[in-house]
Amino acid sequence: IPVLALGIGSPTWAVEAAHERGSLIVSLVGAPAHAESAIRAGADLLVAQGTDAGGHTGPIGTFSLVPQVVDVAAGRPVLAAGGVATGRHLAAALALGAEGVWMGTAFLASVDARPSGSVLDKLLAAGPGDTVVSRSDSGKTLRMLRSAWSDEWEAPEAPTPLSMPYQDILIGDLLGQILRHEVAPLVHEAAGQGVAHLTAQEPVAEIMGRLVREADQVLADLGTTRSASPASIRPAT
Repeated sequence: IPVLALGIGSPTWAVEAAHERGSLIVSLVGAPAHAESAIRAGADLLVAQGTDAGGHTGPIGTFSLVPQVVDVAAGRPVLAAGGVATGRHLAAALALGAEGVWMGTAFLASVDARPSGSVLDKLLAAGPGDTVVSRSDSGKTLRMLRSAWSDEWEAPEAPTPLSMPYQDILIGDLLGQILRHEVAPLVHEAAGQGVAHLTAQEPVAEIMGRLVREADQVLADLGTTRSASPASIRPAT
């Protein structure tokens, strides 16, 4: 496995075992303390994932988190994640000190991802406020598309979700059947706040091409280029 990405912790034994097999270790972190722990474990690259991100996420916003992780990265490259969907986000990430970006939601509606019809419809219809952070899927905080599922779990009379992994054991089979049979009101998907930028189903190649063109244009307007990445700039001493 050329690259192994670790989330919700980077145990030293896993990092060492992967390194022995020649894998590059990427650690997804949601706080500076997480980054420091990943560095001690031997991670090769850090992904600073802000609360804007889809899936399991913490409370710190991307714009605040990225430079904090860069400051403790000890020379390791940092990628920005969480809400990243356009070339403007890429340019901003470079300005914050990141070497690049890590994207997920931006590709969810792509032709290559082949989402189901109900998931695709919800992704393309989602606006800025159509994601919620809920423990209802896994027992840990997870940003997802709002649906009847998340609404019911947030109702005052709803039970408290179990801790991980017990919540998934409890409802995992049911979620699989909801998706399989496309029960539209209950269908949902882990998605970040960048989902509001999804307006059409496109191939990943087109998404990537537009991302780079937009970033180049923004950087040109600012009088710089990607090859002069602000990631290498540090305050004068």
